[in-house]
Amino acid sequence: MDAREILKLYKGQISVEMNFSFLKDPFFTDEIYVKKPERVAVLGYLFLLALAIYRVFQRRVRQFITPERPLKGAGGRKLTRPTGQAIFQLFQYVNVVLFNLPDGRIQRSLDRSLTPDQRRILQGLGMDESIYV
Repeated sequence: MDAREILKLYKGQISVEMNFSFLKDPFFTDEIYVKKPERVAVLGYLFLLALAIYRVFQRRVRQFITPERPLKGAGGRKLTRPTGQAIFQLFQYVNVVLFNLPDGRIQRSLDRSLTPDQRRILQGLGMDESIYV
């Protein structure tokens, strides 16, 4: 496909537009200086790759969230179809602490216990907090 065909296809997909709406925020675009057309194309591909990863993450979490067992979001809101941003906010204050052990190894640990919702998310992604112990 040439660039015009891709642009026409893109403009016909509202969900793509909504997912890339953050790019219209000056916070993300004011400081991007790319001079060569090849680098602009690469930057576009990187954004597409990042969006694809974000959407897969969001979809995997949503697969095990039901109206009967929603996540508890900010302000106590019930989340039955949480966005990736809402999911990340649930982990906003969780930190990984690194310990340098005397034998030279580095041990990772969480700075606090995870909430039941945080555990559900990690389990749904095939992970759990034990990877940090």
